[in-house]
Amino acid sequence: LTDEPSTWHGSSLLSVTQITPEGLSLLMKTSQEMRKLVQSKGGDSRLQHRLLATIFYEASTRTSCSFQAAFKRLGGDVIHVDAGGSTSSTKKGESLSDTIRCLECYVDLSVLRHPVNGSVGEVIQKCCKPVLNAGDGTGEHPTQAL
Repeated sequence: LTDEPSTWHGSSLLSVTQITPEGLSLLMKTSQEMRKLVQSKGGDSRLQHRLLATIFYEASTRTSCSFQAAFKRLGGDVIHVDAGGSTSSTKKGESLSDTIRCLECYVDLSVLRHPVNGSVGEVIQKCCKPVLNAGDGTGEHPTQAL
């Protein structure tokens, strides 16, 4: 992920090591622009008709809400899955990969938090659509690091 915006389009984020120094500069510049947009207008509609899945196998209020708020402020909508809760198909034995493959049929992008180190990387290898790592056990949590 570089300073060329096309390298970010359609890409998953597993680790901060994927981001070049120039890519980090682009990310920080874009973040500052987004902050100004929210402060002045509350958001816009650039993600209208886009759908994000936030899939959390362990609780994290701030991480979950920050992704949901950002996506909605840009006109998108969110499906939240409390995969560790009593209404999840994981209670019936559905695998992590099956859950994500099913959900990616409905959404444009997924954010995944899972308690097992390396689980997000395994999912990314099997998915066709981008997945953002929102923490995988004792592994990396790149969006928090940023």
